[in-house]
Amino acid sequence: MAVIVPTTALSSFNAPPTESLLPFPKQKSLPFRAFPTNRKIKVSSFTSVLPAIRAQSSPDYSLDLDVKFYKVEAILRPWRVPHVSSGLLKMGIRGVTVSDVRGFGAQGGSTERHGGSEFSEDKFVAKVKMEVVVSKDQVEAVIEKIIEEARTGEIGDGKIFLIPVSDIIRVRTGERGEKAERMTGGRSDMSSSASSN
Repeated sequence: MAVIVPTTALSSFNAPPTESLLPFPKQKSLPFRAFPTNRKIKVSSFTSVLPAIRAQSSPDYSLDLDVKFYKVEAILRPWRVPHVSSGLLKMGIRGVTVSDVRGFGAQGGSTERHGGSEFSEDKFVAKVKMEVVVSKDQVEAVIEKIIEEARTGEIGDGKIFLIPVSDIIRVRTGERGEKAERMTGGRSDMSSSASSN
């Protein structure tokens, strides 16, 4: 498909049409110029099931003998965060930090798609950063759950970063390590202890 634009329309811009600005060689015999468009209208439907994707060639965490914990940082689409957080809750992961962030990656700050419509304000796209610190044996399960819940199959789904954490200290009690990482004393522990009495 080609869009035909009269040469007079080109001269209405501030810069005159020069050879360096045109995407094709100048043809003197034609009164109109054809600008090819490679854009295709893509209709996406979230009803289709995407194939299962896993992190490729997961590293051997046993090589890091001193590291017992990892921080999993995920930069995600804002509207996928409820799916990811509920998936992590179902796994038993309860300590999650969420921050609103802006930036660009492979999308290059292009338009974001949500609910069938596209929008863009500037070069930075609004994203959400989820951070969770887990023990070494939980890392792969958390990564797989984030990929499963956050993936739409389109550019802009996000990135996951894995950062070794040398220690965890609970501020309230001063506990360190596994005792500090374990989520105790929350609502679910209080309700489970009340029901067992």
